[in-house]
Amino acid sequence: HGIAGEINVQGEEVKKLDVLANELFINMLKSSYTVGAMVSEENEKMIEVETEKQGKYIVYFDPLDGSSNIDCLVSIGSIFAIGKKDCDGSPTEKDCLRTGRNIVAAGYALYGSATMVVLSTGHDVNGFTLDPSIGEFVLTHKDMQCKPNGKKIYSLNEGYAQYFDPVVTEFLEKKKFPKDGSAPYSARYVGSMVSDVHRTLMYGGIFMYPANTKSPKGKLRLLYECIPMAYVITHAGGLATTGEKDILDVEPKSIHDRCPIFLGSKRDVEEIIDLYGKHKSN
Repeated sequence: HGIAGEINVQGEEVKKLDVLANELFINMLKSSYTVGAMVSEENEKMIEVETEKQGKYIVYFDPLDGSSNIDCLVSIGSIFAIGKKDCDGSPTEKDCLRTGRNIVAAGYALYGSATMVVLSTGHDVNGFTLDPSIGEFVLTHKDMQCKPNGKKIYSLNEGYAQYFDPVVTEFLEKKKFPKDGSAPYSARYVGSMVSDVHRTLMYGGIFMYPANTKSPKGKLRLLYECIPMAYVITHAGGLATTGEKDILDVEPKSIHDRCPIFLGSKRDVEEIIDLYGKHKSN
């Protein structure tokens, strides 16, 4: 635990475990001989693999998501997406700027009360839990589904409420003060994306990190946070949107591009999409 005394490309304080996790990802992927380039949250530029070790894939990753929670022992995780390079020779940074439609696999690892990897290769979504007694990840959650009408839960940082756009404000008002006499939604927010998205996948509801007046493009990064999570949720039967566009269709302008995101049960995400449509037409 503790800080490494550095600031990363995002302007965030780097924890010692961030550095270790990033080095592990890079070294393991380089030595696999399957990867041509990598994009990491912790590295300002694309990481090129030595020519003699290059493979056909580009891997995007956040080596340790939620690392601000390390010192208080809250669950953290790793997020990744894998794409195929479509160029001959060594890939450039421009070759890494692909939409989520070009991803062949994505997932996340969650380090909590158990260690779990959730993975989709473009069909269903499966969860594998580490069995420490044999040192293997065992398939424990087959064909995971994000329930279309899951639990009534919303998840976002309401500390930024004064900066929210009218759509988010209206949505929250409806969920907290329902006019039809139904029970209000519960609020759940860990502040570690892997934890919040995993709960949303397991129970349903909606996770939100919208754009606001302070962060007009949102805060989460498109290539190694939004796209991997959108890929998993979409293949589990849920939805992921900016409010106006499917996350998997958003074109990155740079490797650290940011993007607003709403993901989870169809019931809730479709309501957000409809609200954006209504406000736009007005």
